[in-house]
Amino acid sequence: MNRTQKADQISTFADYAKGAPLIVLAQFRGTKVSEINFFRRALEAKGMRYKVIKNTLARRAFSDVGVNGLDTTLKGMTGVVFSGPDAVGSAKILKDLLKGLPTIKVQAGFFDGTAMDGKCVDTVSSLPSREDILAQLLATLNEGPRLLVSVIQAPGRDLVQLLKNYEDKLATGE
Repeated sequence: MNRTQKADQISTFADYAKGAPLIVLAQFRGTKVSEINFFRRALEAKGMRYKVIKNTLARRAFSDVGVNGLDTTLKGMTGVVFSGPDAVGSAKILKDLLKGLPTIKVQAGFFDGTAMDGKCVDTVSSLPSREDILAQLLATLNEGPRLLVSVIQAPGRDLVQLLKNYEDKLATGE
């Protein structure tokens, strides 16, 4: 591979890293080519990427875009997973896919400007998804006005209930 090809690979890899809110490094020693291809295609179907590149080129690409702290993990046969726009959703997809592929092991990750180990990547997958957070926010925003309307309606509702009880009392002749 000549310098131009290496520079092109670094540039492409840096673009992937720049656009991904979550980057995961995984060791794939002992994994069959058919399993890697299945893994790659499954990730691509979900808007994610799985790439294998020389570790030295990956280090350069990561340093070009400010992804720091992964250098020590880039050893041996390492594949890189770049998430889609939803980092938490991508982490959940990755976790589900890896259940069926025990030979692929998550070594490290980079999320929200921070390098982390494989256990932290698993923790990211347990966070609520973007849609869940938006639903919780909407419910919180709607709760205040709902309570206000309930308080405003309470005196009228109570008066109607009091009159209904008085009517029932007169009807029964007590």
